[in-house]
Amino acid sequence: MLDLREMQHMSDSLSRPAVPSALRAARTRGAGRPVQERSQERIARALAAAERLVVEVGLERVSIPEIEKASKVPRASIYQYFPDKYAIFSRLSQDHMQRYMAFIMAAHPAGRHTEWRTMVRAVLADTAAYYNANAAASVLLLKGPFSSTDHDAHLAKDANLARWLRTQFADAGLAKLPEVPDVMALAVEIAFACLKYGYSHEGRASEAICDHAGKAVISYLAIWA
Repeated sequence: MLDLREMQHMSDSLSRPAVPSALRAARTRGAGRPVQERSQERIARALAAAERLVVEVGLERVSIPEIEKASKVPRASIYQYFPDKYAIFSRLSQDHMQRYMAFIMAAHPAGRHTEWRTMVRAVLADTAAYYNANAAASVLLLKGPFSSTDHDAHLAKDANLARWLRTQFADAGLAKLPEVPDVMALAVEIAFACLKYGYSHEGRASEAICDHAGKAVISYLAIWA
């Protein structure tokens, strides 16, 4: 597990709004292309303001007018790239998914773990650390998804995590897990179900929740050990 300073440093470096992905999302929807630096800066400000508001006032009270007020970006410019607040939530969610994956993969390089049960608990501990250090990520990822696009992104995130874990666990003594159904993907779902339960009841991913999540995942995977 990363120590607190390492985790905070990585969290800070990964928590900035990912402007390029926001621009790609806008292009995918067929909106105008923000080719000028001023447009990019406006989008970054709007996303950063939206993320702050998600934490400060909650999802329900966030609105495009409030984002306009907090970011000083005209709502017409915001609407050019995001049709409603849920499109912004989806963009922020997808950005945090990418940061979370980068964080976990950096924290657990190939060859670090030699025993899969130890790795389960270590990955869960660092996952909890990421969410607890990023309040917006907890709200957006442990409460979402917010749209069909966001739902697909959540599924893709879990599938990517499962593929990476399958390789890592094979090196740590747990190989040949069934792929149909995907046992590792189901294990990821079990872990996040526990984390979501903990967040909804305690507002954070506590040590107790991580302990229960670890026991649930280990008990499930032990069938094929």
